Amino acid sequence: MPRAIRAAALLMALAGPVVTAASEVIDRVLAVAGGSLIMMSDVRAARDFGLVAAGAGSDPVREVLSRLIDRALVLAEVDRYSPPEPPADAVDRALQAVRQRFATPQAYQATLDRDGVAEKHLRETLREELRIQAYLDQRFTVAPPSDVDLERYYRDHSEGFRRDGVLSPLDQVRQDVRLALVADRRRSLVDDWMAGLRRRAEIIDLYRGP
Repeated sequence: MPRAIRAAALLMALAGPVVTAASEVIDRVLAVAGGSLIMMSDVRAARDFGLVAAGAGSDPVREVLSRLIDRALVLAEVDRYSPPEPPADAVDRALQAVRQRFATPQAYQATLDRDGVAEKHLRETLREELRIQAYLDQRFTVAPPSDVDLERYYRDHSEGFRRDGVLSPLDQVRQDVRLALVADRRRSLVDDWMAGLRRRAEIIDLYRGP
């Protein structure tokens, strides 16, 4: 991280949370990663708009923050290589999918207002997500698995190919096995790459739990 960015981030962090006149905390810096500040408002928005799954852990803020830290590191890497911009209609579809997660347009707007997020900013976040996905798809390709690979994966992960408690024959679920195996191998490649990004990055994590 450039020294000026690091100094500014630390200065903001040391300045403490943003508060109202009634001393109600409305925002604070939780982390700095990839040269980007990650605020409590970013965590709330990522959770409320379904951009990051919080999981079932005891501290959902920590889980979402960890994913946003990873996202910031990946986005910094993406910016270095500048993959093709996603088509505008792809961003439109992504935004529409987020809107449809809410029961009514009013509920969607209320969440934007509560989290202090402009729809323009949400759209930009979705554009970045599409850029990240395009980069990962381009960088991490997996060779087609052999029949031996498929048979071994089917045998070792048989629980995933049961229907109503009965193991489906391999010939019936061969395509499902192929997709699951390729997804697992690709996930392993991405996880190893992410671990390398974390080791090389300077991350300032200020969150200490609820």
